[in-house]
Amino acid sequence: MRLRHVQIERFRGIKQLDWTVGGAFVCLIGPGDSTKTTILDAIELALSPRWNVPFDDADFYESKTDEPLSIIVTVGDLPDELKSDAKYGLLARGWNSTDGLHDEPQDGDELVLSIRLQVDRSLEPSWTVFNDRESAGRLVGARDRERLGCTRLGEYLDRHFAWGRGSILSRLTEEGDSLSEVLAEANRAARLKLTSLGPEELPTLRLAAEKVKTAGAKLGVGPRGDYRPNLDVKAVTVGEGALSLHDGDVPVRRAGLGSRRLLAMAMQREVVKSRGLTLIDEIEHGLEPHRIRLVLQVLREATDSGEAGHVLLTTHVPVVVQELKVGQLRVVRSKNGITQVIAIPDALQRIVLKTSEAFLARKILVCEGKTEIGFCRSLDRYWAQTGLSFGLAGVALADGEGTDAPTVAAAFVQLGYEVAMLVDSDVPFQPDRQALESAGVVALIWEGGVSLEQRLALDLSWRGVAAVVELAMQLWGEQSVRDAVSSRLGAGQPTLQGNPADWPQGAPESELRTAIGLAAKRARGGEGWFKRVALAEELADVVLRHLDALRDTDLGRKIAALRQWAHGNG
Repeated sequence: MRLRHVQIERFRGIKQLDWTVGGAFVCLIGPGDSTKTTILDAIELALSPRWNVPFDDADFYESKTDEPLSIIVTVGDLPDELKSDAKYGLLARGWNSTDGLHDEPQDGDELVLSIRLQVDRSLEPSWTVFNDRESAGRLVGARDRERLGCTRLGEYLDRHFAWGRGSILSRLTEEGDSLSEVLAEANRAARLKLTSLGPEELPTLRLAAEKVKTAGAKLGVGPRGDYRPNLDVKAVTVGEGALSLHDGDVPVRRAGLGSRRLLAMAMQREVVKSRGLTLIDEIEHGLEPHRIRLVLQVLREATDSGEAGHVLLTTHVPVVVQELKVGQLRVVRSKNGITQVIAIPDALQRIVLKTSEAFLARKILVCEGKTEIGFCRSLDRYWAQTGLSFGLAGVALADGEGTDAPTVAAAFVQLGYEVAMLVDSDVPFQPDRQALESAGVVALIWEGGVSLEQRLALDLSWRGVAAVVELAMQLWGEQSVRDAVSSRLGAGQPTLQGNPADWPQGAPESELRTAIGLAAKRARGGEGWFKRVALAEELADVVLRHLDALRDTDLGRKIAALRQWAHGNG
């Protein structure tokens, strides 16, 4: 089964969502409270094999029950029995990747079904398969929804390690219809004695346990003893869910969270080798980075090869974002109840690799390079002393890598982020300032066609400029720095000697400032004095000691504008 389209109206934090799903492996990312988990909840509920799902007023957008909530999930790659005329074939629609959904299937279309979950103020759910030709639709029962193979792997995993309706373990048991007989027999045996039932008494369940062991080994998780079916003594009576998978004499539900999540993923992967949908909320939960990478690798390879069905997951950590291609990522944005799921342009692939945390933030500050990143990190530490920080404001820094910074900033704006850009003005760039600001980028660009280093040399008090030069001397040697500045002074100027604070006594201060700015920008064989993040942080620390004197300068105004963008009036 493959997701083709999702439409949500008035469900929890989503007033409206209209999403055409692309790709068999999709990871939803974005800042907190952007309704990523709500999307998974909606899909799970629409395809749930349960018939007694409880709803309350809080499940309605803004808790308003005057209109019903509606979740429509259109699915393809369906089991043949569901497409027959005796089932839902007469309600089938058409789908193709070029122009999407057709209510009346056309030549070359894939046959798909639109399943609608609707809940009105009575709080009674209703599941129907429908199309525009027959809008009332036909009720779809829990057993038919179960054939779609939708499984949610989230915080509550334990039910999947027991034989019961909708659990992965039950779907792994080939003779599922005989489960009630097995449970009845187990009940009779349990009345006599609460002991484990031997594998010879439960051959089909034992076979399922062996499949779990094989599948789990592929993801590096396995039993201490041997997986086998047994009675979970926690249950008073033996019904669905009481017969559970054990590792020796210990129920698997007692294993660590990471191991349980891996084992559940392995079981689901075994189930959906040809069909099925796996929903994984916060895939990183309970897993170390190396285990996360292994899981992602296995799931991607399975979907790419067609071995597995559809995988839809969410994440809140950079390591997951780094491991994926932009074509597998979708940014979720929600404003005033309108939720969008947005594809990421290929131009941001390198940002995904280098600055993945930016995609998880609310605001993004695109810096031209490492000097600007280090400079802003120091500013952040300084502001944090007064209770403000980029972390609290949801701000992440992204390296625009020079002249590509405007393109990166424009791409992030298109994805719905709040974006500011801090760049030099010594080299023309595209998109230009006007285009960027029209798109919504807050463009912080130094006046005068200069770099950050040149702006510092022009705007700092001479005492501050001298402190910058002294820092450079500590890093690169006194003579190297003197030579770099002297070579950029006009002909006939005296050799620079002594304390930098005294240099204006032998040369015009304006020429010294220009020469120092040029040397800081590009000395030492073309590399500037502060072209590393750590060095730029030290540079900013010097600047901050002289911040009060910068109030009426371009440097001071840009720092104030950056603070205002990041923190507002805080």
